[in-house]
Amino acid sequence: MALQLKNGSGGQNDKPLNEVENKATDFGGEFEGKIDSSDPLSKYRGGYGDGKIDAEKINDLPAYTGPTYIPSDNAGVNSNKKTRNIIVYSIFAVILILIGVVIVKTARNLTSSGGKDISENLTLSEEELSKKMSVQFSDNPNASKRIPQYSTGAVTVKSGNGLDVIYIDGKQVGISTASRDYRFFGIGINDPEKTVESKMTYVFEDEFIVLDDALYGQSDTTYYYNEKNNDCFALTFNKNTARVVCMTYYTNYKRITETVD
Repeated sequence: MALQLKNGSGGQNDKPLNEVENKATDFGGEFEGKIDSSDPLSKYRGGYGDGKIDAEKINDLPAYTGPTYIPSDNAGVNSNKKTRNIIVYSIFAVILILIGVVIVKTARNLTSSGGKDISENLTLSEEELSKKMSVQFSDNPNASKRIPQYSTGAVTVKSGNGLDVIYIDGKQVGISTASRDYRFFGIGINDPEKTVESKMTYVFEDEFIVLDDALYGQSDTTYYYNEKNNDCFALTFNKNTARVVCMTYYTNYKRITETVD
């Protein structure tokens, strides 16, 4: 047995649902199933149910009263603030690390000593030294002012790669350095004054000190000498740091101490 659906109004005008659908959806070139305001079906917005749902009452349904998330206006601000804080802290940490590296390097530079020991070359002539160590020497008039010596002759100096070859009246009398690239008799630039005699390999008979000897009155020089060999090892110490700032070996001790009482 076939079922026939009706619109549910119960009147004489009840029609099968398929007939109503045909009326409302008869597309002929344009939409012909327009809903007429006088049509009792229009209040159902074209719906063809049982007529119990009134379209006008749909908007009167109670509003949702459950929990609702409302984004805070400060959410973005707080996020940006946290990002900025992370960046600032990172930059600050990098700065602290760099400062620490500089402090360590500075401290090491002030306290460390190094260089190659060239004691066996200190008696060589300029030509021999230049050939053996691949150093080119040239005149250095300013260096003669800081050479610790007390002769009556004219002092001239030739310098190259941190080494100074000393002449008095044109005759070579010694070699000096203020560079950390070299060591003389086990001693290097920046070694503490209190440790030099225990480390020094130069054999001396005695010593004497000349106060405010060089470097414009900021240093004292200790002369370790050996009269039998007529040589001398002079160490200049900075008065403020008590560390070696210049080393000089002389092959003619008598000549460089002519005016010393």
